[in-house]
Amino acid sequence: MNGAAGRWLRVYGPLLGVIGLVLLLALPTLTYPLGRDQGEFATIGRGILQGKVPYVDLWNPKPPAVFYVYAGAMALFGRSVPALRLIDLLIAPALLWAMWWIGRRGGGARLGLWAALLFGVFTFTETFWTLTQNDGIVLLPMLTGMVAALRAADGGRRSWGWAFMSGALAAIAIWFKYPFALFAGAAVLAYALTSARLRWKDILGFAAGLFGALTFGMGAMMSIGAWDALLESARVTSAYTALGFNLPDFLAAMELASGYRWSQWGLAFLLGAIGAVAGLWPRLTPEPRQRRMTLVWLGWLALGFAMMAVQAKGYDYHWLPMLPPLALLAALGALVLTRRLPNWGQLAASAAIFGLALVAVWRPALPYLSGQEDQIAYFDRFQGGEFNAGESQRAADFLRAHNVPGDSLYVWGFRPEIYYLTDLNPPTPFIFQFPLVADWYPAAWRQENVDVLWAALPPYVAVLQADYMPWVTGSHQDSNTLLQEYEELNDWLIYNYERDVQIGNFLFWRRKAT
Repeated sequence: MNGAAGRWLRVYGPLLGVIGLVLLLALPTLTYPLGRDQGEFATIGRGILQGKVPYVDLWNPKPPAVFYVYAGAMALFGRSVPALRLIDLLIAPALLWAMWWIGRRGGGARLGLWAALLFGVFTFTETFWTLTQNDGIVLLPMLTGMVAALRAADGGRRSWGWAFMSGALAAIAIWFKYPFALFAGAAVLAYALTSARLRWKDILGFAAGLFGALTFGMGAMMSIGAWDALLESARVTSAYTALGFNLPDFLAAMELASGYRWSQWGLAFLLGAIGAVAGLWPRLTPEPRQRRMTLVWLGWLALGFAMMAVQAKGYDYHWLPMLPPLALLAALGALVLTRRLPNWGQLAASAAIFGLALVAVWRPALPYLSGQEDQIAYFDRFQGGEFNAGESQRAADFLRAHNVPGDSLYVWGFRPEIYYLTDLNPPTPFIFQFPLVADWYPAAWRQENVDVLWAALPPYVAVLQADYMPWVTGSHQDSNTLLQEYEELNDWLIYNYERDVQIGNFLFWRRKAT
């Protein structure tokens, strides 16, 4: 093949190969069940498609972007669990292209391919709990925003437009989670370190994009009547975030979280350390441009760590904004370690990393995919704390057999995935219990919640036990025990319902015949 087509294939063909391999690696994730967080995003996303207003009809402490992403996936692909898990696969090609582009800019084609491969491998070896999360989906505006910032740094007549795009994408990241405002600093750092000179038109363009996208989001929330409730949700949730802002609890959370992260990203951390040294050591990296890009990645990584640390919980998915710069540094480390190898040796090294990931992702799913294991048995292996996905599926099967789609269901606990799995509707805005038990939420919400339930009287109520979550409830008691302290709700339940069945940690109450 000659001419332009041949040149295009030489440049992009290897990247397309990496994208194809990563998508192959990712396929089993379509079978993964929903966790708690995915359940809340799905329930609110479905509510949006039903005409409900987030924060008013369905309360949540997070900004709205992820709910609309989930609603879009349902609108396009149907209201199923695989339709939501497909989000990760759909955004993967754009993420891998951005990683390749940034890596190629920082050290050539091979570095770009290593960056795309390592990012894909470490993304799709994450657990069901961490995938399809707010903190992973937001990497799409973050990575494309970084590309736009670097394009703006190149100058030219269109630099203002690239800067505007970078600012707008940084603002979109904030609509996923408030701490992601720190990403704007990473984009500004990238521009400042790689631009030959700072240009006022670019600075103004970035500011216009940032504040324009923030203003547009505010206007959209105001237009649907959600703005005041969104502000209230952010205000009352600040106390929840502050729970971890004491040194003993923070250090304990970081110790636990860093141990888990090391088990997942240990190789990336080692390669990244090698890449950081190589990128900054003049004897190994004589090209100043590459040293500047290494500084960009290190600054980006530090701000990604700050995004995680400022949330003061250390949850496994809070680390995901660190993955792009870490994968870029790891790619540089892999390139340094393999650059003296012949081409086949470099290919073998990358194939070994990919092969290990392929086995790790596909092997657990093969019994289910081959029909040797049914879905319930497969889901039983997805667990986080007291949460068990097989238990959720059993509870959903029971409810589907005793309700019709569109009925209401009240869940006292933090298991919102049940609403989505059953197509049953929450009768009150509170799809989980913690705004009704923690001291920093308005006490009036407790009575408002019960008032709505007296009018709704759903056929079933699910009460959870063994869900000890002091980091969201402020209490070391489970939901079943906390129910006894919520007298208005407990009285309503005893008067109108009788105990029916128990499925794992779900205690089901059936509405009395009278």
